[in-house]
Amino acid sequence: MNDATRPAGLIRLGRIAGAHGLRGALRLRLDNPASDALAHLSQITIENRGERRQYRILEAARAGAGAMRVTLDGVADVDAAQALRGAIAMAAQEDLPALGPREFYYRDLIGCEVETTDGRVLGTIAEVFSAGASEVLVVRDGKREVLVPAIEDVVK
Repeated sequence: MNDATRPAGLIRLGRIAGAHGLRGALRLRLDNPASDALAHLSQITIENRGERRQYRILEAARAGAGAMRVTLDGVADVDAAQALRGAIAMAAQEDLPALGPREFYYRDLIGCEVETTDGRVLGTIAEVFSAGASEVLVVRDGKREVLVPAIEDVVK
């Protein structure tokens, strides 16, 4: 989902990977595995096959690297949870916690121009994704795409 297709005011948190157990819990793969945003939220919006619906969060807990086990009001069994597999989980921008110094949301990077330390423009940031050890900036300039690891030794 890019900026043009993202619903106004909603920030993507991740994608539903499927059911977690037999009682309707979901396995949510976070776009930012280190994020604790779900701990601050009382509701999320799920976009599934073009339809959006808000759900009240009953419980959210870590479920391994980069994933959360999330229980939502209205998703009561494994079939209902599996029906949401592949759906996008989003939160209202105003519901997200305030940022501290040197912190940012990935969405704030989209559209920023990237250049080398000698001033050569590589393109603009089109996406950010997690690659386990670090986040990766997807920088595009026309047909050319450069993947830049978002680590302090590389990004100045």
